[in-house]
Amino acid sequence: MSSLDLPETASSEPAAEAPRKSPSRYEPSLVPRLSAAVQTLNVRFGALLSEIERNPSTSAAGVEECARQFTAIRQIETVWLSPIVAQAVEADAAARGELQELRLVGLILARRVLRCFDELTQAIRAEVLAADTAMRLGSALVKYSNHSERVVYPLYELIGKESRAARAA
Repeated sequence: MSSLDLPETASSEPAAEAPRKSPSRYEPSLVPRLSAAVQTLNVRFGALLSEIERNPSTSAAGVEECARQFTAIRQIETVWLSPIVAQAVEADAAARGELQELRLVGLILARRVLRCFDELTQAIRAEVLAADTAMRLGSALVKYSNHSERVVYPLYELIGKESRAARAA
């Protein structure tokens, strides 16, 4: 099982169809697996940086794979993590507003990362400014990772702890 596999579902649907269904409960292994996937992506892209500086055209496939991995992480966050957090704050208007702000920040950061991936792909094809573009992407990826790991994932974990405590009581 790779770090990007979706949490186990109670249904008998194949894993390929699982992303279409939102979970109805907290999944304890989700954040550790997402954190590992984000860390793997950061390490993989960091290793590509030197290759991009030396010979950008040979790094195109690696950059595309990193973009696919980022998109997969975003999809899992959107389908599995966000609905649980939204469900936890649905009765509190102020909390919903705060969550919307956090989602907006995450969306802005994610769109910036995706735009940087697109720009890097174009720079590699045109064989111009690939190293500078890669550095901007690296910075955007770090900002997105920090937001997820310092704000979003701990919020999900907190909700999970509270739901487990409520079930135990």
